Amino acid sequence: MAYISRTIEPAITAFIAAREPHKNVLLVEGARQVGKTSLVEHALAASGKGIFAANLERDTRLRSLIDGCGDFREFEQVVADRLRFSPGPDRALFLDESQESLRLGGFVRFMKEEWRDATVILSGSTLGRLFRDDVRYPVGRVQQLRVAPFAFSEFLVAVGQEQLAAFVRSDDAAVTPARHARLIELFDRFLETGGLPAAVIAQAAGQDHREILGQIAADYERDFIRIFGERDSAIVAACFRSVTHFVGSPSKNTSVIPNPGTTVNARINEVFARLQSWHMVLRSDQRGPAPESAHAYLPKRYLFDTGLLRWHRELGVPAINVIGTATPAARGPLGGILENQVAIELTRLGLPLCGWKKTPSGGEIDFLMPRGGRIVPVECKAGRSIDRRSLRGIADYLDAYDQPAGVIVSFAPLTTFEVESKPGRGSRRVTLLPATLLERLYRVAEPT
Repeated sequence: MAYISRTIEPAITAFIAAREPHKNVLLVEGARQVGKTSLVEHALAASGKGIFAANLERDTRLRSLIDGCGDFREFEQVVADRLRFSPGPDRALFLDESQESLRLGGFVRFMKEEWRDATVILSGSTLGRLFRDDVRYPVGRVQQLRVAPFAFSEFLVAVGQEQLAAFVRSDDAAVTPARHARLIELFDRFLETGGLPAAVIAQAAGQDHREILGQIAADYERDFIRIFGERDSAIVAACFRSVTHFVGSPSKNTSVIPNPGTTVNARINEVFARLQSWHMVLRSDQRGPAPESAHAYLPKRYLFDTGLLRWHRELGVPAINVIGTATPAARGPLGGILENQVAIELTRLGLPLCGWKKTPSGGEIDFLMPRGGRIVPVECKAGRSIDRRSLRGIADYLDAYDQPAGVIVSFAPLTTFEVESKPGRGSRRVTLLPATLLERLYRVAEPT
């Protein structure tokens, strides 16, 4: 499979190149199939360092030997004998699917403390399992890097649209109607395909990307059975269905399994907690005008990849799209799909997910984005045109909390509105950001 350059790669390259003594261990995490292994391998190959690597899911013998180690000295001997690795400034140790080892997490702190000149990278899809109940998390000894599915600009590179990818990543505000229309057309494909590299590359090659997504979904199901056991695998599948069918709405356990008893309810909560810790499900807590009101609001949940969400959601149902779906009733689900992609982008930026409700029955802001000591409200609307009436909710929030700027993400062209505020207060700015330029979200919300 061809390698597609990732915007996060400079962070890994800088870590590998750093020659500081007793360097932290880099933990590269993210859901399966987001391209972690390819990303690390590409960065290591470009570094010129000697690479000593193993996959602990495949190399069961090495994993068994590591799990048999009584202390760090024995671990050093194992990696020296099996991988011929010894620490040095021009050597890198890379252990993929690290969480498969029961004992490796207990040695991480010593990789920093005992190895003066070493570059160590551990990756995995469920790295939370690396530090099990009896292993303390090595605070101050690790650096975390989360890999998400492709962003839209990375998707554009994969389908041969490098110039448009460069435009999306830039600050160029000159978006002609023709370019806007072309970007919307491609973004429509992106929302359907998602950002998992194998699906994107299949789509770019004219192959059936839905078949690839189906294979990935089946792989996840096998993982869940292996990790959770047969008993909870049905609950895991039901949790996925709940997220995909109710995305953009409050997440209720009754939408997972109708009328769950106390025991089943606890198991649903445990499954969701694990899926969130593995970055497969994204949770957004909801706040209100009064701090205590947050306890009354259910969270929202999103899937880590919009293409996979669409695959689950549209099995046996005609696909909807930005351009071709015209009726309001049919377009309704597009709002939740767009909201899912915005949640992915905010998480890619390392920002917490949080929404706001004026009352239990209405007045909702989809996301609150911290920016420069302020809070920027972000709303998602699936329309291809936005009028001033659509600004009322976000304008009310800006006025109530005396914030200067908000953003509406939609399929409309890039525009900025000035909105009225209470007497004696400054003007408020609402930017209509096309979903195609979602990677600019943090930049366009810069306080002025």
